[in-house]
Amino acid sequence: MKLILASHGPLAGAILASAELIIGKIDNVAAFSLTKEMGPKDLDRELSEEIEKTDDDDIVLGLDLLGGTPSNVSVTLLAKYPKLEVITGINLPMVIEYGNQKMLGQLNVAQLISMATAGVTNVKEKLAEDQSDED
Repeated sequence: MKLILASHGPLAGAILASAELIIGKIDNVAAFSLTKEMGPKDLDRELSEEIEKTDDDDIVLGLDLLGGTPSNVSVTLLAKYPKLEVITGINLPMVIEYGNQKMLGQLNVAQLISMATAGVTNVKEKLAEDQSDED
């Protein structure tokens, strides 16, 4: 299985670097950054080349947000590569979960999304809930 991250600016690479700081090297992950100098065709070419050099059928393309250039490019990629899974809203918990799944030799896209959404928490509310549970 392969994870390809793409974002506006350096976000994708930074998330990958942070995940690897926490859990160690994650194999079969690539990060791509859309820069001011690039257009959609440039990003499409880079991502297509990465997909083409991957032998695995299980490829997840993780994007920073829905509706931006990386997301728009992913629509054309889905037409070319129907087995491609595309997820928006990449975050650190999602990439760590991918690393854990990779170690176990499984790919569960629903679990990647679940971990990503579970990683968004209002700490103040969580502390208040925990305090209420203790009372």
